Amino acid sequence: MKKNNAYEGKLFSVLGDSISTLGGYSEPEDAAFYAGDKKFEAEVFTPEDTWWGIVIAALGGELLVNNSISGSMVSDHPCCFIPSYGCSDERTSSLYGSGKLPDVVMVLLGTNDWGCGVRVLPCDETESADPCVFSVAYELMLAKLKKNYPNTEIWCLTLPVSTHKQQEMIEFPYRSHGRHIEEYCAVIRNTAVKYGCRVIDLYAENMMLDTIDGYHPNFSGMKAIAHAVLSNVENW
Repeated sequence: MKKNNAYEGKLFSVLGDSISTLGGYSEPEDAAFYAGDKKFEAEVFTPEDTWWGIVIAALGGELLVNNSISGSMVSDHPCCFIPSYGCSDERTSSLYGSGKLPDVVMVLLGTNDWGCGVRVLPCDETESADPCVFSVAYELMLAKLKKNYPNTEIWCLTLPVSTHKQQEMIEFPYRSHGRHIEEYCAVIRNTAVKYGCRVIDLYAENMMLDTIDGYHPNFSGMKAIAHAVLSNVENW
């Protein structure tokens, strides 16, 4: 991967939810799935065991900021019990550190929006600027990121599909509250293209991430996400 690597020495930041958290890199209450005893269940102990850490290491980069919060959503929605919306000024302006700006921001958000059945598209003009709507919120998030970091590459990851190999009878629920996960992925793709961002289409990879509970990847699942990201980078 490091052959002709344009990302050698570059600074990477991550904007995500619980899938991208890690004990020691996230607030204790946010790293619930990758800290304490859960680390042993997931076999995720260090950044080198996470999807983002694998990607950054393979590209010869350096982590700048990991702004990932468990339970967070893209949309400013009442279902989000933590005020951690991805489209907020706070989240979109907290991806730099030590006086340095990121060269790349990797965004993996939207799983909780889908899980809570957040409205995907506006119903009418009255909702066209409502950040409670997923498409409005995702566009607002990218607009703020582009404004705050005009020289930064933004990589938008669509939502992965997962399994739980220890409980193979459990099937992935493609629909949540009647809304199909593909509807959210379509918004991510289209909005990323509109704002000149890279699309890393995890959903289109048609891979089943192995997880500890049906949603949170174990080490095998983390490697699968990382492989999909790196495969895309190789083709750019």
